[in-house]
Amino acid sequence: MNKKIRVGIIGFGNIAKGAHLPGYMHSEDCEVTAICDSDDSRLAYAAQICNLPKENCFKNYKDLITSDFVDVVDICTPNHMHYEVAQKAIQAGKPFSIEKPVAMNYKESLDLLERAQKTNIPTFVCFTWRYRQHIRFMKSVIDRNEIGELYHIYIRCIKDSGLWLNRKLEWRFQKDKAGSGVLGDLGSHMFDIIRFFGQEFEGVYADSGIIVKQRQRIDSDEIDNVTTDDWSNIIAKLKNGVSATIALSRCATTISDLIEIELFGKNGAIKYTYFDGKQTIEICTGITDISGKGRHTITPPESFVASQSQCFIDLVKGKKDPYIATLEDGVKCQSVIDAALKSIEERRYVEISEITEER
Repeated sequence: MNKKIRVGIIGFGNIAKGAHLPGYMHSEDCEVTAICDSDDSRLAYAAQICNLPKENCFKNYKDLITSDFVDVVDICTPNHMHYEVAQKAIQAGKPFSIEKPVAMNYKESLDLLERAQKTNIPTFVCFTWRYRQHIRFMKSVIDRNEIGELYHIYIRCIKDSGLWLNRKLEWRFQKDKAGSGVLGDLGSHMFDIIRFFGQEFEGVYADSGIIVKQRQRIDSDEIDNVTTDDWSNIIAKLKNGVSATIALSRCATTISDLIEIELFGKNGAIKYTYFDGKQTIEICTGITDISGKGRHTITPPESFVASQSQCFIDLVKGKKDPYIATLEDGVKCQSVIDAALKSIEERRYVEISEITEER
């Protein structure tokens, strides 16, 4: 396939505008040829920056998918629409990229996977951290067994976005539209990173809570309840006996964006830190005697740089990056989210098999 891939973006919020569109615009292999959004102002803005005629701008996602303007679809809608939009793309036989989490629950995500497998269309899930230079470098260290047998994984993903002044009751704060709060929004990325590093979940114990309990509605002056979690802590048992602890929050005062991922093994340790746009890796390998061993900072080679949008286009063109996430990865991640939600509700340890075997 030598022609440029024609991309249709469904949902033109901050994720599409800030994370997806720039990648497409920098690619020589594709072009954005259609946009869909229910909001007139966002649609007009998207048309302007993408230089699209009126007939290529849609308010109904079904019209975009079935149009002759697009070869592939990029689904950037709120979570509760993922399932129905992806279903339509599968029905139309069009490859798609989809934001995480891929659905509102495990059953929906599995249904999408089974439908996609029957049509054999390429699918792609936007687990953004798989395409970070430093994360890919960490995976190479783990794959080369440089820190030896893995013992522990500790992850902290916290920010203050839930405390922004006058932030209203957008869809992320409503369980019927989001499914969950930081558990699905931030946790999905962290669960996938653990799997990206070669680990699989056996079970979880989780807890969560809401800090900002009410917000003003977007469409009126009324105040309504927040129904998704502002914080969540997860203790996980992985299949090979490795322990994992994940702390998530969108109400971490004074922290705009902090992610720490630390792995401890028999022969070393490696830690990734992302803070206010800066990334570092500290590493220590080859330990045979614990005493006197320290870490040093390392800059990953440029060869580990990857573009999420380009990886999706490459997949469609038959050049599959070995590190991409597909619907199968999305389904496995969803099983962990559902297990965590069940654990929170029933206040007990929940095995992943309780989710995957409940049909």
